[in-house]
Amino acid sequence: MNIYYIGSPQLFAEGASSIHVSKMCEAFSEQGHNLELILPIEDKNIDSFFKYYNIQKEFKINSTIGFKKGPLRHFFHGVLSFIKILLVKNYDFIITRNITFAYLASFIKSNLIVDIHHPPVNLLSKIAIARFISSNNVIKVTCNSEGTFENIKKNINSSKKLQVLHNGVNLETFKSNKDLSSFKKNLKIPDKRVVSYVGNTYEGRGIEKIVELSKVNMDIFFLIVGGEDEDNINYIKKLKPGQKNILFTGHVNNIDIPNFLAISDVLLIPYDSDFTIKGGSKASEYSSPIKLFEYLASGKPIIASNLPAISKILSNEKDCLLVNPDSFEDLNAALNKLMDDDDLIDTISQNSLKLSKHFTWENRAKKMVSGIL
Repeated sequence: MNIYYIGSPQLFAEGASSIHVSKMCEAFSEQGHNLELILPIEDKNIDSFFKYYNIQKEFKINSTIGFKKGPLRHFFHGVLSFIKILLVKNYDFIITRNITFAYLASFIKSNLIVDIHHPPVNLLSKIAIARFISSNNVIKVTCNSEGTFENIKKNINSSKKLQVLHNGVNLETFKSNKDLSSFKKNLKIPDKRVVSYVGNTYEGRGIEKIVELSKVNMDIFFLIVGGEDEDNINYIKKLKPGQKNILFTGHVNNIDIPNFLAISDVLLIPYDSDFTIKGGSKASEYSSPIKLFEYLASGKPIIASNLPAISKILSNEKDCLLVNPDSFEDLNAALNKLMDDDDLIDTISQNSLKLSKHFTWENRAKKMVSGIL
């Protein structure tokens, strides 16, 4: 099949949208589809895109000019992509997360699949989603969480065309790719158990709780992978003077994430109950963290906040330990429970690996286009 994918993520920076776009395009191309990604990127950075996101160069990137960040990035790229694809006829599907493009295209381009990653946040997005449900040109609206599905269904009063498709992981490529002893040594991590968090570090991610964990568990080394410098510096200021059992790495290359997980003994998702996605939208019911599926693929035990978006995937004491999202005491107790129970670690690790096989980018891509040919 010939597929066009319209994407406008912020590239080479923190955030999951660019990972999602790159992995989905790779998954479609690995299934033998001819895919062309229309992306706001300079031609000189296209090779870097494939290397940075650790994906096979099996699809074409059609570059456009555009903003590197901010809300205008999506609007501007949506309009430019719409103009680019106006006269294109040789395709089977057009897939997009760009609401502007999807709205414009829904009037004149057929076989559209719109991928929604959070509920409508304003009147314009509500109008757009209502349009997608009613338009004969939009053949499917996918949601990356049950929470988003239920929100749209409730507000539109229809489940027509809606399908839940969680994010995923590439089990073939998401593996450590460096000598782990040297990798750990270069980070100056001592011979201690390592407890890690990977992802954004802005408010609501529970990083304050990890800082507190590091203060009362000095025999454990804590690793915070990712985050913007302006966010991380605020947490570093809260450490004890001379404290050396915690490291904030700042932004790292995506290709190194499997290495950070591989040197870890326990992985954390300690989100607060009121955590948000970037921009301030509440996300406790709507998120589908890519880190969750990467954690599962690593086979390391997970401690996560008991939030709807997470408990829909994980089961307490089977493939994780779920804790009260607003209780440091629960988080600390769960961590110490794992540290004292090797059998529990083995059970959770084995079940995590089994569960990860259900959540792959390949499976998501297959389900997205299934039943609509």
